[in-house]
Parts: sequence; structure tokens; C-alpha cells
Amino acid sequence: MISKRTLALSGALILGTSTALVARQRLDILKGGSLRLAATGWTISPVGSAHATMGDTLLSAALRPDGQLLAVTNGGGAAHGVSLIDTATGALKQQVKFGRTHAGLVWSPDGGTLFICGGNSGLIQVLTKQADGSYAPGAPLTVLDTKPIAAGTKKAKRQSGVYLGGITLAPSGKRLYAADLTSDTIVALNTDGTEKIERELEDGARPGALRPTADGKYLLCALWGKAQVLVLDAATLETKRTLKVGAHPNDLLLASDGRLFVSCGNDDSVYVFDFANLDVSASVRDEDSPQLEKIVTRLPQQSSPGATPSSLALSPDEKTLYVACSDINAVAVIATERRGGSKVAGFIPTAHYPTTVTVSSDGKKLFIGSSKGVGTGANPSEKPDPEYARGFSYILSLLSGVVSTVPTPDAKQLADHTRKCLANVPKVREPKPGSSAIPSKLGERSPIEHVLYIIKENRTYDQVLGDLGKGNGDKSLCLFGEDVTPNHHALAREYVTLDNLYCSGEVSVDGHHWSNAGIVPDFMQRTWPAQYGGKGAPPLNGGDSGDPLSMTPSGKIWDACQRAGVSYRTYYYHTKKNQSEEWAAARAKGERDSKAADIFIRELAEFEKNNNLPKFMVMALSEDHTRGATAGAFTPKASVASNDQGIGKIVEACSKSKYWSKLAIFIIEDDAQNGPDHVDAHRTVGLVVSPYTRLGRVDSTFYTTCSFLRSMELILNVPPLSVFDASATPLWASFGTKPDTTPYTCRPPKIDLNAKNPGGTSEAKESAELDLDEPDHLDQAEEQTLNKVIWESVKGKGVPYPGPTHRFLGMSTASPQAPRGY
Repeated sequence: MISKRTLALSGALILGTSTALVARQRLDILKGGSLRLAATGWTISPVGSAHATMGDTLLSAALRPDGQLLAVTNGGGAAHGVSLIDTATGALKQQVKFGRTHAGLVWSPDGGTLFICGGNSGLIQVLTKQADGSYAPGAPLTVLDTKPIAAGTKKAKRQSGVYLGGITLAPSGKRLYAADLTSDTIVALNTDGTEKIERELEDGARPGALRPTADGKYLLCALWGKAQVLVLDAATLETKRTLKVGAHPNDLLLASDGRLFVSCGNDDSVYVFDFANLDVSASVRDEDSPQLEKIVTRLPQQSSPGATPSSLALSPDEKTLYVACSDINAVAVIATERRGGSKVAGFIPTAHYPTTVTVSSDGKKLFIGSSKGVGTGANPSEKPDPEYARGFSYILSLLSGVVSTVPTPDAKQLADHTRKCLANVPKVREPKPGSSAIPSKLGERSPIEHVLYIIKENRTYDQVLGDLGKGNGDKSLCLFGEDVTPNHHALAREYVTLDNLYCSGEVSVDGHHWSNAGIVPDFMQRTWPAQYGGKGAPPLNGGDSGDPLSMTPSGKIWDACQRAGVSYRTYYYHTKKNQSEEWAAARAKGERDSKAADIFIRELAEFEKNNNLPKFMVMALSEDHTRGATAGAFTPKASVASNDQGIGKIVEACSKSKYWSKLAIFIIEDDAQNGPDHVDAHRTVGLVVSPYTRLGRVDSTFYTTCSFLRSMELILNVPPLSVFDASATPLWASFGTKPDTTPYTCRPPKIDLNAKNPGGTSEAKESAELDLDEPDHLDQAEEQTLNKVIWESVKGKGVPYPGPTHRFLGMSTASPQAPRGY
């Protein structure tokens, strides 16, 4: 259901969602307009003379040797494939679909053949030029045989024994190289598939980007997992030298003068080496890497990490380096004429999450590929894409990649572009010190000394609070109303109602990173859309597993606490640091939220007794994810009601403790699971409970997950983790200055917490096919199946499932400010 009214939201507008309006909005954005992103509050304002759209998650781009065609791969939730773009016009000329693709794309020297990395297919796909100038698929080359794990089980569809992370071609055009992320293996094979050799690297190396030297003597290999670049003998794959670089090296570029440029996504930098004078003798130490310089790609005044450089391109005269900076939606322009003395000249604004940048052969144009295009927009009722199962609109199905053709800017144009980039960063106006219990800046003292952060699972605002009677709700979409969630309702009424809060995460895989780190690592951004699109999970371990591919630049909020000397305790399955062992054991046994809360309450009593309550505590209460209609499992209503009781009991215990006058509880979903909500499928349930929030007011300020993080950081005097929490608006308006320490009383359940699903129903059958062991094991089709099952379980089959709503959040009218630091 879609609201027909237009709402003013902190200077932005939520716009209507007719098909014609959506099309016009997208066109406006690509014609010099701008869009505020719901997930972060940042604005995009892409420039360009032409914009070609295609499937989401653009992973590679390569210019044909004659410069007339640009090939771009997309490997996200939509059908994977290659798009060929006419570089003269910027128009899409041909598209070819493949089962799987990933980063890695290379032309043969004559431009007659295009080789495409096949990701978890274990193949290198091949396109060959036809007589009419078009390209057609040829026989693929098998790099490594796929080896599914635990075939026939639910886990098998999430894991594969092969995940190619990059390919390249020798200058001769006769020898291909491929990197397998799963087995840490480099493979060399002839273009006809013969004479294959393999080299296994150190465990956890995670090889990705590959580049040959111009003479074909060496092969360069970026190791995502080791923050290194290997120099390999191209004939034997023997390691000749190891270069140390920043975290997450993701692209390599060799200049004709012998300079090697390496972009490092988790380091916000480009490392530059004097490769021409590199000593590869056995006696040289790797520590003696001939690094010429390190170029930082952050915006001016940006001290927190999050630029995320991910693609490199040089102008034909090699005097200018272009760097796609994914998270700040910009391409950095770097003057590189002075060897070892490069200078960041400015930035070019792009569409959402740029991941490829290419320079035309004459140097007059840039081709910038953005993985998420111009955002999700609305989901009008149209014929569903067959790649998106079940026919229900989904966040992924509303994303599309876009390749923008941008004239190479002169100095004046670059200055204008840079001003736009700076204007796209949210502007946070600090309140007068002392006007809120949340400090206006780091270093100011807060009357709140302890924070409890509770992360729940996958509910929208309307699903829970649509019937609240205050704030912007739609009761027709409410599934878990006051009879199911009496404590959520009481807390929202008595303390503060947040009806304009949005999850920064799209799905659980990235949602937990947003919730505890304020950013999602580049490798995960490149792979979660394919995973949720049902195209296979990457070889990635999340949480605090130690997997470098899932690590964020500054770690998680508990890491920031540790660095700042702030005590903490975790009741959270994404980390074992300072974890409650009793809570972890209870979760492993499937303890319900209403019972797991008792573990925290017992520990709270001990903390009171010993006067040692940690300053920061983080907890997962996930039962509101539900197990759908699985036969014999607790019903969706009973599951959400148990979660509600857990929340109510914890708040009551805290409010009756001696710490209550100095404590604040922040409660949010990690993502909204794309469920029904009349404003946007990112809009979610959030509660802030403290003596300083017992105001009974509605706060309609635009907030995101990162707003919660920033608020807690200010209270704890902990620096921000990324550019996103650094630029998010804290919940200043939700906190007063005079505490009301009246204890809260948990509202008893109004339904049977032990009600279970019957067997033999169609919903039970559908639920049995889902992997519901943990919240983040479903792909997009399965999540929509679960959403529909929950809807029908509560509403009945006679009420049509509405599907999710997505909206454009405002055309910015702010005037760009003059750049500083240039």
C-alpha cells in the first residue's frame, strides 16, 4: 500500500510512486538532478552526457584495443552478463547473459575475443566476434571443477568449491591466468584450455586482481586477504617478490614508465611503486618495497574511513589517474605527472557506488560504472523479471547498474564537480552544548554513562507499529500489533516514537555490518547481491571470524570501545570478544528471546552487586525473524511476542537498577527484510529508552542505523567508525536534559507465546524448504517467500500480499559549497 501524501522530512521530500513519476525522477537524476539515499542520508548527483543502464553490481570494465567498444560485466542479483557500449555515443549496443560472472574481463589483442571471469562457475566465459560485428558466446574454458559442499543439503546451495576472483591475459594473447578465492590458487592455461598449471598460495591469501607486465615476464597478483601484491614468474607462477600494501588491494595498474598503482579498498589509498626498478633477486627483503608514494582518496576534511577506492584508470598521456571511490559516490582525479609527487586535483560525482572507471582511447571521455545506479526507487506493479523468483518486488530487483559517459573535465569543470561532491555529504548541525543528553561533539560529557545496544531482526515500522495511533503508520500493513507487541507499543508511546528511521542495510548479510561497523567492506558489497539473488554465496566468513574479506576499516563498535578504553560486554553471535558464555550457549540451543533475557538480567544483578556494569553492551535478540510457518515451530506471532517480552523484561530490569539514571537503551533491526511498509521497505522499528527519552513525543527527524551508532559513540566518547556514522544525524532531538527515572513495568503477553504452526499446510511446506537456522541464510526469493508466508499466517490467504515499497527520498536543492583544500 502506498501513501498518497507527500511528507516533508528534514529538508527532503518523500515523493509519490507512480510508474511515470519514477521514470521521470530517474531521468531527472541522470540529467543533473540529485537523490538522497535512504540508507545513509548521502546525496548522489551524477554527471554525464549519456547513461547506459544494465544489471546491478558492475564488477569489471575493459576497452577494446581499438577503443570503439567498452565491455562491462554485471554480477549481482539480476541475470549476470556482459554489456557492450559504443564509446562514441555512450549507448548500449549489445548484451549477452551468462550464468555467472565476477570481477575479471580482458580482450584479446585483436579485439576478436572477450574473456569473462565466471565467478563460482569455475569457468572463463568466451565471446567471439561475428561477421556482422556482434559478439556471440563460444565454448567456455574450465579453470577449476566446482566442488559443492555437502551436496543435497540446504548448505550446498550457499557454498561452492570454486569462486574465481579475477582473470587476465598474457600480452601474447595465448595464455590466460585466473585466481580462485576459495582455494587460494592461481591457475595458468592456454586460451584453448591446454597446458594448465596451478599454484597454491598461503591459506587465506584470497587472490583477486591479476595483471601481466608488458613484456609478459611477470604476473602481478593482489591478495585481498594479506594486504600484499605478489610478483610471480609468469611461466612458472613462482613468487619472485612480495609488496606490502594497504588492506583489501582490489585493482592493479601498470604505467608505461614503470609505476605500479594499487588501490586498497579498506585503506582509502592508492599505493604507488617503482616497479621498473624492482629487484626480484633472492636476497632482497620484502620489507624494502620501493614504494614511491601513497595517495589518500578521501574527500577534504574527511578523517573517518570510507572512500573505498576500487578501480583505476590512467589518461593516455599518463598524467592523470582516475580512481573510482565507491562509498563516497565519486571518482577521484589525481595529477600524476610528477613522479612520486602526485596531487589529488578534485572529484567527479557519480551515481550510487561506482566500481569501474575507464578512459577513452583519446582521453576525452570517462566511462564510470556504478553498481547501484540511482537507487531503488518505487516498485510499481509491472511484469516481474523472471530472474527474480516469486514475482514479488525486492530491493535487488529494483537496483540497476549504470555506465555514465562523462567528458573529461577541465580545471573549472573539475572545481564545479568537486563542489557537488562536497555538497553531497550530509550536513549535521550541532545543537547548543547541554541541550540534549547526547553530547553535541566528542569530548563533551554526557549524563549517560552506560549504553545497551539491542539488534533485532527484519521488521519494518508498519509491520509492528502501524497501529500505534501516533506517528506515520499504516495499520492495514500491521502484522504484529499491540496484542503481539505490547511492550514495543508502550515504549514507543511513553518514551519517543521514531517514525522516520531507516535501516542502512538492505539484507542481513550487510545489515549487521551497518549495525556494528557503520560500513560494509568492499568485497561484501561486490558479492552479497549475487548471494541474495540465488547465484551462490562467496567464500566469506562474517562477524569476528578473522576473515579479512569481512573486516571493516575500523573494526566494530566494540573494537572502538576497546581502543578508547571503554569497558564492554557482548551478548551477540557476531563476536566472541568479552562474550557472555551462558548467553552464547543458550543461543546455540535455540533459547527463546523471552528466556534469553533472563541471562542478561541475572548478569545485571551481578554487575550491580559488584559495581562494575560495562559502559557498553551489545545484544542480539533475533526471534522476531521467525521460522515462518514451519510445522511444529512457534508461530510468527508467538515468535515476535516472545521477542517483545524479552525487550520488556530487560527494560524493566534496567529501569529498576541503580544504574537507570545513567543508562540508555538503543533498539533497532539490522535490516527490515524488505517487508511491507507504506513509506519505504528500509523504514524500521527503533526504540530509544532512557530517563532522558521519557518524553512521549514523535520524533520525525530523518535517522538511519548510522544515527544510532553516532549517538552511542558521542555518549561513550568513541570516535566514529566510518564516514557514514561520522556524517549521520545523532538522536539529539529524542533526548531531553531532565531525567524521568520512573521505572518501566513490562506489559504481559496478550497472546499464547507457545502457539505452534500446524503441519500439512502449503505455508508449512514452503517454510520447510527454507534454511531458517540463522537470519542471514536466505536469498532474495526465499526472503520474499518468508515475508509472504508470514503475511498469510497472520492476515490469511484472502488478503493480498502488498509487497515492499521503495521511494525516492528527495531531490536536493542545496547549493554546492566552495571546496576547501584545493
